[in-house]
Amino acid sequence: MEATYSGEQRVWLWALLLSSLTGISIWYTQRLAAAPFTEWGAESVVTFSYFTNLTNAIVIVLAAALLRRRGRLYNWVKSSSVQAAVCLYIAFVGLGFWFILGGPGELVTLMDWLPELTAHTLSPILGVVYYLRVVAGGRLRRRDPFIWLLYPIAYLLYWLFRGPRVGYYPYFFVDVAALGYSGVALWSGALIVMFLLLGTLMLFIDRRVQRTAVPRPSQTV
Repeated sequence: MEATYSGEQRVWLWALLLSSLTGISIWYTQRLAAAPFTEWGAESVVTFSYFTNLTNAIVIVLAAALLRRRGRLYNWVKSSSVQAAVCLYIAFVGLGFWFILGGPGELVTLMDWLPELTAHTLSPILGVVYYLRVVAGGRLRRRDPFIWLLYPIAYLLYWLFRGPRVGYYPYFFVDVAALGYSGVALWSGALIVMFLLLGTLMLFIDRRVQRTAVPRPSQTV
């Protein structure tokens, strides 16, 4: 159902878009600048094979499509379920970076700090705020948290296939060479449970907002 497109929603969408775009643009530019032109294609694959970069790219696409307000992509991403899923993924980027990967390493220049402050920190916070302020409102379904698992599971399978062929892994918890398949399975199971718990919490919040909030027109969802 199409309804009011609020000014607040536009503010949060622009904030998300600019934050994620700032972070991955710096990382991507730095990687291309350090490689010969003939390797830019391979470097692009490497860049967007990181969960952080890929998820921030998805945030950019989502925000741009919602701000544009037309087209097939918009008709898909205006769904509450799709928007909530992206909010979950970008929130996980922040949680994973700070609490599983241990936060940033040595940061020297402004160009070192900016991506960490935006793509790893600000965008996840904005994703949570966007969910609470815009998306939550009683429109999610009980099966949604399970559907949202498709992206992290697909990412895991991608690296189980790609890792042995390229000889490296972006994160320790998918590193078959270091942990073995049993270790990766344990970590993957724990992370999938974490995704499911966060998704269930979002569903609970969605239902809670529906019961307690003053009725409001649905957004572009």
